[in-house]
Amino acid sequence: MLEEASTASGSGSAEEKPCSSTAAAETSGDIMEEAKKLIGTGKRHLVMGDVASAVNVFQEACSMLAAKYGDTADECGEAFFLCGKSLLELARMENGVLGNALEGVPEESEEEEEEPSNSNIESPKNLDDDDDDDEENNAQDDEEDVGNLQLAWEMLEVAKVIYKRKESKDDQLMAAQAYLKLGEVSAETGNYPQALEDFQECLTMQLKLLPPHSRLLAETHYHVATTLCSMEQYSQAVQHYNSSIKVIETRLAMLQEAIDAAGGAAEEKSELDELKQLLPEIREKVEDAKESQRTASAASQAILQTLGAPSTSSTFPCENGGPSSSAALASTSQIPVKTSDGASSSRAVSDISHLVRKKRKPEEESPVKDTDAKQLKQEATVNGSGDSSASNGNETQEGKSQEPASHSAS
Repeated sequence: MLEEASTASGSGSAEEKPCSSTAAAETSGDIMEEAKKLIGTGKRHLVMGDVASAVNVFQEACSMLAAKYGDTADECGEAFFLCGKSLLELARMENGVLGNALEGVPEESEEEEEEPSNSNIESPKNLDDDDDDDEENNAQDDEEDVGNLQLAWEMLEVAKVIYKRKESKDDQLMAAQAYLKLGEVSAETGNYPQALEDFQECLTMQLKLLPPHSRLLAETHYHVATTLCSMEQYSQAVQHYNSSIKVIETRLAMLQEAIDAAGGAAEEKSELDELKQLLPEIREKVEDAKESQRTASAASQAILQTLGAPSTSSTFPCENGGPSSSAALASTSQIPVKTSDGASSSRAVSDISHLVRKKRKPEEESPVKDTDAKQLKQEATVNGSGDSSASNGNETQEGKSQEPASHSAS
């Protein structure tokens, strides 16, 4: 009896093993099937504009697939991409709602002026517990705002890695879309160089895989141009705007041919009307970029002219603060000279002819005798203690009388 019981138990255990493996296979299939249902539900939420519900559904699908296959498994690529895309849209919506809610709100300084300044009166600012609670709440709000974009970046980064390692065309195009969304996340945070790098990588991959009339190319060119405008690189931005316009015009021509040939499908007509409405907006962006470029160029030229103006002697003084050398020479040439008779003259310093005593002619000499000269000399000796003005006059007269005396002696 014991042997039969052991044999029966052994056969029962042998029958249970294949049942457990089958159950595991069925569980794996059920998880994948359930994840696909969740992804489909999330897509419907996105179409309906219910982004918050879409984020919740996609996060549930990501958790389910990551727990079963691993975070970087191929099965997780679509769920991670859609979750990151939805988180990006949710962050944009929250930032827009926050900006609209703050319109019309008074400044904090105005509110603080109305509050009593007495420290004995209890107020939220005087209570440490309330201050701590407010700081914690503000910190949590900041973490939530940053967390949505940060989580979106992490989800999209994982999706990019998953799709980029695959070689099929569809997977490579999904990797390009992951780059595009990563660029949008960087642009939202103001990291424009990183955004430009991601957009350019996306464009490079799309140009290899997509036809020249694809709308995805037009969208990527538009994102590149917008980022370049934010970086004040208007010339390159205009080129990408024009490339986007060219792609749309090519797409419009193709759609018009298809409509004329097939009689016109509803989807093609709808896309045709939508693209026609986009063209004026992009052309307006081109004009705005050109105007910004002209303004920046005029400003730079004005700055260069201001900094590089040539200096002249009439405008700028010398290094020592005095007048320039040419002005100094001109001023010294007009120095007035005091003549012997007390009158001022404007003769040049270099002209010294008036300082040279000329010899008088014999006929012009005054007939002064030697006796007169001796008499003047004796009077000058006697009156030597007189006033200074008289002595000066006598000396002058004596000088004039001595000259003819010397001629007569000779």
